[in-house]
Amino acid sequence: MGKWNRTLGIAVLAVAVVFGVSHGAASAFAGGRAEVRKQAEASMLVTGTIDIDTKGSVTAYRIEQADALPKAMLDIVDSRVRGWRFEPVLVDGEARPARAPMQLRLITRQDGDRYMLRIGGASFSTYDEDDTEAPRRRGGRLSPPKFPDLAVSNGVSGTVYLVARIGRDGSVEDAIAEQVNLRAIGTEKEMSQFRYLLAEETRRVALRHWKFDFPTTGPDADAPFVSVRVPVDFVFRGQQQEVPGKWIAYVPGPRQDVPWRNWDAAVQAPDAMLAGGLYPDRPKGPRLLTDLDG
Repeated sequence: MGKWNRTLGIAVLAVAVVFGVSHGAASAFAGGRAEVRKQAEASMLVTGTIDIDTKGSVTAYRIEQADALPKAMLDIVDSRVRGWRFEPVLVDGEARPARAPMQLRLITRQDGDRYMLRIGGASFSTYDEDDTEAPRRRGGRLSPPKFPDLAVSNGVSGTVYLVARIGRDGSVEDAIAEQVNLRAIGTEKEMSQFRYLLAEETRRVALRHWKFDFPTTGPDADAPFVSVRVPVDFVFRGQQQEVPGKWIAYVPGPRQDVPWRNWDAAVQAPDAMLAGGLYPDRPKGPRLLTDLDG
């Protein structure tokens, strides 16, 4: 995890609003919130591109939602991104300049009267469901999980970052919630219970109902399984869904190990991806060699 940067006075309005944690929890969240509240984060996902030279250095990058960020935040992001080093991209065994898509999870946290900023995660790969080298949603959609009644009655919403292991017949052989972020504050015990509730409902639907078309070409065509990431939102009617360039507030859940994963996915953070999409679990983009946040 990278270091925090102090950003005195920036994004105070946006962050103060989202740190109110709208649609607050009901009576089940009556007390013991103080320590959990300290874990609350305001987060924004931004998208863009990044250019890499033959040595793996960053030559340029673009953030599509730059207008949504104060200059002080952009300066901090710039100092981090410019210092990144990637594994050179090889084409036919020769290093070539490359351009890759980029998604960054920017996170602010309140520290007294100050707000602190870090880059919490990144993704440098795309997912094209017309690509025969990638698993595709059979029928073009996945059955959504049901919003658990207990979560609804307690005003608890959030996002489950599910990783699904897909067998050759297209069924989900196994699934694990790699992370669950909640948009409500309670005691540690309550937060754990609601993370489990949302995660298990998502796993249940994935294991029983989700079907995929297995890759027919490429390196995974003969593999025993493939693995994908599927972020799933549980939000109330009228509640803001996450979109690039907008702040949201949540309490991040602990990151869980994926038992069948035999590759490094440390940089590609679970929550660096928007809900509603389907993403490769094994990163297909350039490999970052340095720490995200310096």
